[in-house]
Amino acid sequence: MSPRAWSFVLSWSRVGINAGLFLIAARVLTLAEIGSFATAFAAVRLVQAVQKAGASDAVTLLAGKGRRWEALFVLSLGFGTLAAAIIAGVGALLSPMALLLGAIPVLNAIGAVPEGILRYRLAVRALALRTLVVQLIAAGVALWMLSAGFGPWALVGFALVNALLGNLVALVLAGWRPVARPRPRDVRMVAGKTAQIAGRVALTSSTVPLAQLAIGVVLGPAAAGAFQIATRVFELIDALSLSPLRYIALPQLRHAPDLTAAILTHTRVAAGLALLTWGATLAATEPLLRLAVGPQHASAAAPVLQALALLGLVSALTMPLTQALTATGATGLVLARACAALGLSGVLMIPALTQSATACAVAIALGGTLASLWLVYAGLPRLGLRRRVLA
Repeated sequence: MSPRAWSFVLSWSRVGINAGLFLIAARVLTLAEIGSFATAFAAVRLVQAVQKAGASDAVTLLAGKGRRWEALFVLSLGFGTLAAAIIAGVGALLSPMALLLGAIPVLNAIGAVPEGILRYRLAVRALALRTLVVQLIAAGVALWMLSAGFGPWALVGFALVNALLGNLVALVLAGWRPVARPRPRDVRMVAGKTAQIAGRVALTSSTVPLAQLAIGVVLGPAAAGAFQIATRVFELIDALSLSPLRYIALPQLRHAPDLTAAILTHTRVAAGLALLTWGATLAATEPLLRLAVGPQHASAAAPVLQALALLGLVSALTMPLTQALTATGATGLVLARACAALGLSGVLMIPALTQSATACAVAIALGGTLASLWLVYAGLPRLGLRRRVLA
């Protein structure tokens, strides 16, 4: 198999097994139990995205010069330990699950640099097989815990086993260990570059985890459970439909001899798939959820998923434009769009939190849509495109 094919295996095993386990658990657990886990895990999920992407991308940029990987490992471990202390301390006030889940940032800190090294070496096959095997083992443990009556703690077990085994295997496969204490100037240089990467990732991936946390605290675990079910199904649909297009769009647009023609081609393909996928989701939301999580939770999660479907459609339609801007070096506009989406969603969620999880989903979808419309307005001139042509 080619590296690209292994990359699809990596992406789909990471999303598919996790989502599959969650859908099975949703048939057993109550909305309140799902929501209590989701609230406890929200901060871990946000930190995990920043850790993984920040450290892994920094490994590639630093290219192993001098003791920079050692400096990155020290920074990763320090950040992970601080995050773990905050999550375990503050999160314990919300849920005892946070005490155990707080260990995950430390485990990720140990394995972040080795995983980045594997990505830097293009060891995609090793990463894919590691993810597949580790997640299957973690899912087996979680299913046993569910059958034994551990309830939502089975999801905690999955998260902990997955983090422990995944990072240990990455450490072994990379064959790298920090061998010397990094120099202060290396730490300062690495800190600056890593902060830039981590900041961008935090902006683009924080909206849903922060909303999940706010809904759990303000509206209660049942509302948080409905929101969690809807967002998990939303992410699964996106991963199985748009992610493959998103993966190949950037390199193809980066090397396209006629960028305008390439953008229009990718937009046509993405639009056709998006209208089919999200149109079907909107038309059959409740039957889809009854099939996925059972009838007991479908009615509560259906309106939340319908609201998020608008965001899925808009994201798919603007994906080629976003990737084209990235390919041409206009990353500032893409970052500004992420800032705008986060800010608008946050402002709109303030009144929504007095209503329901569905109102919060509408706020997120509306904030993301307005930010995407701004990106179209600001980005088309940068690419030499007229709005009439894109329409």
